[in-house]
Amino acid sequence: MLKTKIHPREIYQRSEEFGLKNSANMLTEIIESEKDNNKRKEAIKYLGLISHNSNPLRNECFETFENLLISDDAVDIKCEAAKALGKLKHEKALKPLNWILTQEPVDYNIKINVLKAIRKTRFEEPEIRIFINELESEFKSIKEYVSIQLLSLQPEKLIDLLLDSLKNKRFSNEHKAEFLRLIGYELSSINVSFEDISFIKKKYPEMLTNLIKHKEILLENITQILKEEDNRLVDAVITILTILGKDIEKDIIKLLLIDDFIVKKNAIVLSGKLKLKDAVDFLISNLDNMYNEVSIAAIEALGEIGDLSAVPELINVLDIEDISFEYTDLDMKLYVLDAIKNIYLYNNEASFEYLYDSLSKENNTIRESVAFILGEIGKEEFVGPLCKLLGIRNLDVRKNTLIALGKIGSIDPLEEILKILQDEKSYWLLKKVAIDAVNNIFQRNWYKVKDEKQEITRILNKNITILTDHLRLKEDENHKVKLSLIKLLENYGGEQALSALIKRVNDFHRVVRIYASNAIKRIEERLELENN
Repeated sequence: MLKTKIHPREIYQRSEEFGLKNSANMLTEIIESEKDNNKRKEAIKYLGLISHNSNPLRNECFETFENLLISDDAVDIKCEAAKALGKLKHEKALKPLNWILTQEPVDYNIKINVLKAIRKTRFEEPEIRIFINELESEFKSIKEYVSIQLLSLQPEKLIDLLLDSLKNKRFSNEHKAEFLRLIGYELSSINVSFEDISFIKKKYPEMLTNLIKHKEILLENITQILKEEDNRLVDAVITILTILGKDIEKDIIKLLLIDDFIVKKNAIVLSGKLKLKDAVDFLISNLDNMYNEVSIAAIEALGEIGDLSAVPELINVLDIEDISFEYTDLDMKLYVLDAIKNIYLYNNEASFEYLYDSLSKENNTIRESVAFILGEIGKEEFVGPLCKLLGIRNLDVRKNTLIALGKIGSIDPLEEILKILQDEKSYWLLKKVAIDAVNNIFQRNWYKVKDEKQEITRILNKNITILTDHLRLKEDENHKVKLSLIKLLENYGGEQALSALIKRVNDFHRVVRIYASNAIKRIEERLELENN
């Protein structure tokens, strides 16, 4: 053997002088005899570069790299050997590289370098399937690497292999979810600037045919593994199913009739996301499903589809006299309210007569729920029907009505709202909600005072006077009501509010005293700025 103290980099640089064969022998000697792993790594690196340019050396060096990859104990040496095999681009290297991947466990650094070496050596179907297998890797960076490499393939080829992989029962649900994410990403990349699928039909007709051919396996897997909280998966699935279009709609609707809880729920979710109007009747039939999750999914789907015919059925879900309903099924109630709101927002020109009629029902749950919905939609035409509810003695009905009026922001109901504050029999919570509603109304209209709209200015100032008098005179008022009054006057009260606030500086409740002092300072600062 040749004995040398020359550094591997110098051997490489002087390889023409030494000759390729001698240079390779010198580097091989360093690899086999040197105790310093850093120097061995350098020798492997430069041996790979030298052998790359000589076919006789490629075969000879291949065996060296193969032995290092399989037999050496040092991880960094194995990694460098994998890199060298990648540079050789010798198909014989695929066997040891693949063998390494079958060993358990495989060090992360070894695995990523082996995969990169395989990619450089050859990337045809056997290697592509290896990369597909690694989509479930425990290492995020490996998943990202193999995904990028797979996406570099022609779309038809990648989607064909992923569809075929979906049939394989040995892959886990999470693994198949990765397949679907990649299919969806690829399709959205192709169709990114087109509103329909005409571009895909024209440029990739075979791919579209293949997707339709595999629609059953696609839907079978999607309905088993879909998770609403996984936004990437949901987006990918919707992209796939949207491209399939009419070819998949009936298949989804059929799944609404089966008993499998998971499949049915996911089929309902898909019906909503795809806005399948033909599914509305089937969704309505699932509103009282024995599984709460199925019922909630049906409610949400109806809200997404936006068909007005579903509103009466959704209102009926709330038609329960049991006083405990609000507490036992609060989630269900909130989903219903949100769905009805979305349906009306989706139908801008819709009539609200059905909701108005619902306000006259004897069921207080329906009344307060509809009041909430009207507040969320926020049209001024709702003020009249809502004001009629303020005379109902039910606390929740009146509370939701006040909140709704505050959200709408019209000044018309101010007088009716303040009657609740002035009523000695009103519960303190209702008074507080009334003041908060007035605060919202002031916030929506105060800019009109600055624009010198006299009638609105007169109305707002009149109501400030009423609120100021209440704060000054009602010594025994609940402290939370006082705090809401102080907050309102701090923002909109002028000099006339100071006397009431000064009185509250001596209030028995410490927090009221603090709030009143702060409000006085704010008003005085504002008045000083206005005067200057």
